[in-house]
Amino acid sequence: MTLLPITAPASLLEVHRLDPEAGGWGFRVDHAVATAVGDTYVLTGLRRYRAHAAGAADPAEQDFGYQLITRHGSDGKPTATAVFGQAVPGGGPSAIPEGDTATLAVLPDGAVAVSSKPGSTHLLSPDLDKVLASWPMSWGWERQQGR
Repeated sequence: MTLLPITAPASLLEVHRLDPEAGGWGFRVDHAVATAVGDTYVLTGLRRYRAHAAGAADPAEQDFGYQLITRHGSDGKPTATAVFGQAVPGGGPSAIPEGDTATLAVLPDGAVAVSSKPGSTHLLSPDLDKVLASWPMSWGWERQQGR
């Protein structure tokens, strides 16, 4: 079994001035999928909530919630990461909005599909450097059970 490291881009740690040894932020693993050649894609979340953050201009004081897909080679080392869900400070808006209960799938051509509630699906290149196609669905389309 190959153990995979917890990964977050250094640029996110720097812009939000996160100390990996300090508290006040959270990291979760949502889903993982492996390919036939031994690569593994891991979907994770990186979040921080501070009660006093509303209106803060400094990214080090702001709340954030990112989703990340990290590709690990067969040796377990990270080879690529895609950040989505919200704009990175100083960057443009995310091409993929944050989704709820997201899952991953690797298609036969190597493309990575990320799907989330209420029915959105986005295809990324195997190297996670491009959004190949996107089918977003707004929350208004979700049928509420029991209503």
